[in-house]
Amino acid sequence: MTASELVREAPDTLLAARFDGEPMVQSFRAGPGRVWIATAEALTIPRFGREWVAGRLTDLEAEMGRRAFNAALRRGLRLHADAPVLALAA
Repeated sequence: MTASELVREAPDTLLAARFDGEPMVQSFRAGPGRVWIATAEALTIPRFGREWVAGRLTDLEAEMGRRAFNAALRRGLRLHADAPVLALAA
């Protein structure tokens, strides 16, 4: 999926039930469904936007397979920021 295929949805706190109770999310229409991430998580991602979401979706489709991926999109696929890499003290 390319960034140009993603359509950002307007934020609406009244839709929290659709997003696992998260009142503030960044959501996008994507293919047969939608993808979203909590706004608080999105703010931790450098250069967050459609390009980041498209790259993450490409990775997930490769991991899950097209059929499972499309089913997840239809249900509303939640994205997560990668866990930060912590430098260990020597």
